[in-house]
Amino acid sequence: MRGLRAGLVSLLLMAATPALGQEFCGRLTIPPELGLTCTPAGDSTAEEVAIAPVAGTFALLSRMTLRRLDRSGADATAWSDPGGWLQSQMRVDVSALEGAVNTMGQDPDSPFAGGQATAALDGLKRALAQLTKLALTACDQPEPNGSGEWHMRCNYTADGLGVLVALRLLAVGDTRWGITMRAANEQRLRHFEAIANSFQAP
Repeated sequence: MRGLRAGLVSLLLMAATPALGQEFCGRLTIPPELGLTCTPAGDSTAEEVAIAPVAGTFALLSRMTLRRLDRSGADATAWSDPGGWLQSQMRVDVSALEGAVNTMGQDPDSPFAGGQATAALDGLKRALAQLTKLALTACDQPEPNGSGEWHMRCNYTADGLGVLVALRLLAVGDTRWGITMRAANEQRLRHFEAIANSFQAP
């Protein structure tokens, strides 16, 4: 009985994500002529869907995600600091590199211990700290729109080529939703923005 019960629980968990994903997809208006599809994204516990082109040479450059945020996890600042949460989505995670640099300096047998080597490691740590903010230099300041939404847009293009990123944080009661839109041209980004505008939160 115990094995049967565990199997049933596993099946229910496996079925929950697609069903939840379809619920989220059903709350978005995606005109069929845009050539986009909505599917569950993330791991088996994620409350997230992805909207992306069905086909095309450059399909991988375009993607939109809609995700319900978890107040008890890494997204907690979405409730206390909406603008800061948006900016955090574009920061480069260098924590593993910082940990490696710290280890290099703390090992008593390291050639990087003491003197000039220590100063060099400190300089490297400062450079890594600057790297975390590098992506934000191409982003606007987060702005509220007065109806429970915050927006931020980033432009990583040169001479019209590159990637455009638009982020939104939606507050619906005590629930927070994160939307990320990425595209290589303004037209596709406008498609995603129209889809985001159509979202009807539960």
